Amino acid sequence: MNNILVTRTDRLGDVILSFPVAAALKVHDPAVKVTFLVSEYVAPVVKLCPWIDDCIAVPRTSETGSLVSTLRARAFDAALCLYPRPELAAILKRAQIPLRVGTSRRWYSYRFNRRVRIARANSGRHERDLNLESLRGLRQNSWATIDPLCTPTQDSMDAVRIMIEKAGVDFEQRASVVIHPGCGGSARNWKPERYRLLCQTLLENDLSVIVTGSNVERSLAAEIIGRESGRAISVAGATELDQLAALLQLASVFVGPSTGPMHLAAAVGTPVVALFGPVRNTGPDRWGPLGNGHKVFQPPVDTCRCRIEHCQLGDCMDMIPVEDVATAVLSAVRKKALQPQTNSGDLPKRTSRT
Repeated sequence: MNNILVTRTDRLGDVILSFPVAAALKVHDPAVKVTFLVSEYVAPVVKLCPWIDDCIAVPRTSETGSLVSTLRARAFDAALCLYPRPELAAILKRAQIPLRVGTSRRWYSYRFNRRVRIARANSGRHERDLNLESLRGLRQNSWATIDPLCTPTQDSMDAVRIMIEKAGVDFEQRASVVIHPGCGGSARNWKPERYRLLCQTLLENDLSVIVTGSNVERSLAAEIIGRESGRAISVAGATELDQLAALLQLASVFVGPSTGPMHLAAAVGTPVVALFGPVRNTGPDRWGPLGNGHKVFQPPVDTCRCRIEHCQLGDCMDMIPVEDVATAVLSAVRKKALQPQTNSGDLPKRTSRT
C-alpha cells in the first residue's frame, strides 16, 4: 500500500497525538504517501508535521458529496479512521477506498472492512499509543513509537518575532514563558487568579510573560495580566495556529492545562509545565505531554468520577501551589538555557517498538 489516508477530524490535541501514526508508517515503508483528513481549523498545524505528505481540510459546511468525490479522486489504497463517526465511515465507503480500518465497537462498524478492537476509556494507556493500535488493521503487528513533531516555517517565525518585539518582548534579551490559561472545558483547570499570581511571580523573577488564547479568551488573558499590562503581553486571538507553533518554539517554557496548545508546545520541542485534574480519563496517563523535560502537576487526591465542571471537594485544583509551579518553570528555563535546541524533521534513527 503506497497511498494511505489517516482521518482525525476532532480537536487540535487529538490530531497532534495522531502524528506518530504517520511516523510509524514512514518507518515501516519510507515510500508510502501519508495524507491526513482533518478539520479546516487544525489543518495549518498538520502541514507542519514532516511525516505527513498531504492534508485534506474539511470545512464545517462541507457537502458530503464533494468530500466523497475528493477522496475517490485521490485513489487511496487504505484509510485509517482514528476518530470514528458514522457519517465519516459512510463517506469512506462511498469513496470506494479498498481497505477501511476502523473500530469494531460501534453500530456502524460494518462500514469498515477491517475492524480493530480498541478500548480507549479506562485503558490507562496514552492516546498516542491507542492511535498506533490502528496499525494492526494494516497487518502491522509492531511499529516505531515516536513522539509528535511539528516544524514551524521560517516565515511564521519571522512574523512572530516582529509581532512580539513590537509589543516589547525581546526573545534574545530575556527568557519568555507562555501561559495558556484556557482549555475549552475539556479538563479541570486552575482559576484565573492563580494564573495571575503565577504571572506576577514570573515577572518578579525577570522573565517575560506572553499569554495566549483564542479570540473568545481575550478577556481571560486580560484578567491574567491584570495590572501587569506592559510587562506581560497578551496575543489571545492574534495568532493563527502556524504562528502559535512558532511562538511556542521561540518561548522558553509553556504553562497551561490539558489542551491542544500544550501538545503543540511539546511537539515543537518546548518544555511544558502542565496542570491536570484527577477526573477519570482526563489525566496525564491518557493525555500527558510527550517528550523529555516536561513537568506535570496534579492535586494530591485520588482519581475521581467528578464532572469536569463540578468538583466534590470544592476545587481540588487549588491544592496545586502556585509557588511549586513557578519553581518548576524557573527550573525548566535554566535547563533549556544550557541545552541547544534541536527540532529536526528526520525520523529518529533509534526507535522503540511496540
